[in-house]
Amino acid sequence: MLLAALAAAGLLAVMGPFAGTARGNGVPTLVDLTYIDLSNSGPEDASGVAELIFAEGIVRIDAEGLTRLTGEVYQGWLVNSEAGDAISAGRFNADAAGVVDYEGSLPPIADFGFDLFILTIEPDPDDAPQPTERRSIGGYFTLVGVPGADGPGSESALNAPGELPATGDFTLSSDLFRIGVLTVLMAASVVVALRLSRRTA
Repeated sequence: MLLAALAAAGLLAVMGPFAGTARGNGVPTLVDLTYIDLSNSGPEDASGVAELIFAEGIVRIDAEGLTRLTGEVYQGWLVNSEAGDAISAGRFNADAAGVVDYEGSLPPIADFGFDLFILTIEPDPDDAPQPTERRSIGGYFTLVGVPGADGPGSESALNAPGELPATGDFTLSSDLFRIGVLTVLMAASVVVALRLSRRTA
């Protein structure tokens, strides 16, 4: 019985890391939103944070001090400040207290040359695909671990720590080790079961 218990415990220990393991594929990018050099509309003391989760295509915006709009809405934009390209990150309004609590979807993005997130004030409805010139709070950012013009590993292009936490797949060696241990434990369980069946026969 002791051998069976040890085998079961070992099986749980080996399978534990595989069951329920969250394999993250991206690090959320937090952008502080304030009245920046490009801002020209809305309260200058408004502030907030945009959370960009590119791997999951999620954007979250928390802001306060904004004016609740009538006949207009705020629209979030991902902007490549060099090329001038802009991608919409959703439309929303502030509540009566000037608070924004918004969560929306980001479109698939192939080119991570974006370095600016900004809110604009747009008419509602709005048929124009580009942002207006009425810009509210925004913020510049650098994506973690994204190579720039100087290629992978460029200190000027990367804002990454020396080593990121291991949130992705296990290495091949650790997988092979676990598979080997699992095979041995399963074999031991079979032997224990055969012995027990002979004793009870």
